[in-house]
Amino acid sequence: MPDRPLIALTTWRRDLPTYLGERTDLFTVGTEYVRFFSARGLSVILVPECTGDEATALLSHVSGLVLSGGEDVGEWIARGENTDAPPDATTRDVTERALVVAAREMGLPVFGICRGMQLLAALHGSRVVDLPATRELHTYGLEPDAQLGYRHEIELAASPAGTRVASRIIVNSIHQQAISHCPEGFSVTASAADGTIEAIESTTDWYAAGVQWHPEKMCGADELAEQERFVAPFLGAVERYRQTP
Repeated sequence: MPDRPLIALTTWRRDLPTYLGERTDLFTVGTEYVRFFSARGLSVILVPECTGDEATALLSHVSGLVLSGGEDVGEWIARGENTDAPPDATTRDVTERALVVAAREMGLPVFGICRGMQLLAALHGSRVVDLPATRELHTYGLEPDAQLGYRHEIELAASPAGTRVASRIIVNSIHQQAISHCPEGFSVTASAADGTIEAIESTTDWYAAGVQWHPEKMCGADELAEQERFVAPFLGAVERYRQTP
């Protein structure tokens, strides 16, 4: 196999039924995450739990970090409290906060998906808020197949450098929260007609970006081509980081 950039992907710790019992303690992540990034030329390692010091050591071996989706961020993060984790903080919140802090200090490219974008934004001054119960563009709580198939339109903003032109694409809607506003040091790169921020990207030298939808769950041929275009800047940032002495 040719040499491929290596990225880290976060996991979700939860109790799920297995042959060992109804509540088996597992680190989990959908296989579609790994397939999505592997198909784009990256090798993926999964990150369980780690502390701040461990985060720096772990990330020193990779060229990028993906913050996966699944479950709400903790209230202390959602409220934008830039403090130490409270005693009841989940290990996932503590781990992902440590990883983002370490990645920022290292200049390591970061890409957040759904919860991952919310966490990235909240750690830089935004808030995570519940969407209204009645939301035409962001229906949530459908049966699994219907939820996976639900789509809405978003508008992509043109990039200042001209590498991306304004356009509209269709994305999925698998979330009941969103960020309140774009944090300082970031710009909005996609939004829905109702004003929901759908994607953000850092305006600094550090490449960090996030999307509110799930590109790894967009399976149609045309949909995949659109997702390819949107994640290309992250792939480029990963390659540049790998090539940096």
